[in-house]
Amino acid sequence: MQRFKTLLLREWMQHQRGWWVLMALPFLLVVAAGLFGQVQIDLNDPGSVDLPPPVAVVLAVWVGLGAVTLLLAWLASMLQSPGLARRDAQDRSIEFWLSLPIGHAQGLGATLLMHLLLWPWLALLVGLAGGALASLLIVSKAFGVVAWFALPWATLVPALLMLTLRVMLGFLLATLWLSPLILGTMAASAWLKRWGVPLVVAGTGVAGLVLDKVYANPVVWQTLHFLSESASRALLVADRGGADTSKALVIEHAADITGVLANAPGWLLHDAASALAMLTTPAFVATAAAGAAAFGLLWLRLARGA
Repeated sequence: MQRFKTLLLREWMQHQRGWWVLMALPFLLVVAAGLFGQVQIDLNDPGSVDLPPPVAVVLAVWVGLGAVTLLLAWLASMLQSPGLARRDAQDRSIEFWLSLPIGHAQGLGATLLMHLLLWPWLALLVGLAGGALASLLIVSKAFGVVAWFALPWATLVPALLMLTLRVMLGFLLATLWLSPLILGTMAASAWLKRWGVPLVVAGTGVAGLVLDKVYANPVVWQTLHFLSESASRALLVADRGGADTSKALVIEHAADITGVLANAPGWLLHDAASALAMLTTPAFVATAAAGAAAFGLLWLRLARGA
C-alpha cells in the first residue's frame, strides 16, 4: 500500500503545478468579473423562473463553478490520457521505475487512478470551495453581505453536501462506463504510438459508416450512444423519465426552492441507488469486461516494452 501511495504522490508532484493553474482559473475569472464587472440580476422577467435572487445566485455560482472546474479537469485528463501509457518510455524514466519492487499493473493503476479519478475529484472540491467564496462576493455586491448570511443554510448546506457526494460517486461510475473507450484509446496509443488515436477515430468512423450505410446496421453508433448515455445517467439523474424526476428538478415558483432543497438529500440518495443498480445489468458486465481487456493490452505493452 505504501508503494502505491508513493506512485500516486509521484503523479501529483509531476503534474500539480499545471493542475492547480487549471483548477484556479475558473475561480479567478469569476472573481475578476465580480470585482470589476457590473452585477445585474433581473429575475422579474415573466418568462424566467421566479426564485429568491440571493438563493438563485448562490446556487448558480456555487454549483456552476464546481461543475465547470470538474469539466475542465475531465477534458484535460482525456486529452492527456493517450500519452500516459508511453510517457515513461519517452522520458527515459522507465529504467528507474522498473528497478523498484512494483509491478506494471500497480504502476499503471496508480497512474489511471490519479488522472482519471482523484484529480477530477479534487477539481470538483476546489471548484465548490471557490464557488462558496465567489457567491459571497457576488451576492454581497448585488444584495449586501447580510443577504448571503441570511440564506436558508439549514437546507442549503445538506443539499449541496449530498449533491457533491452524488457527483463524486457518479463520476466514478461514469468513468467505469466509459472505460472501454478511455482505456482502448490509451492501449492504441501505447501500441501504435502517435498513430494510435487517429487510427482509432478513423477506424471507428469508417466502421460505423460502412455498417450503417451499407449493411443498415448502426451498431457502432448505438454502442457509442449507449455508453455515453449510461455514463451521463451514472453521473446524475439516473432514473430519467421516472415519475418523480420532473417533480424533483423543476422549479416553477419562488416558494418551490425551499421544498426542493429540503427534499434534495433524499432524492439524491435514491438517485445514487438507481445509478448503482445499473452496475448489476449484463450491459455493465460486458462494458467492464471490455475495459478490463483494454487494461490488459496496456499491461502487455508495458511488459513487452520492459
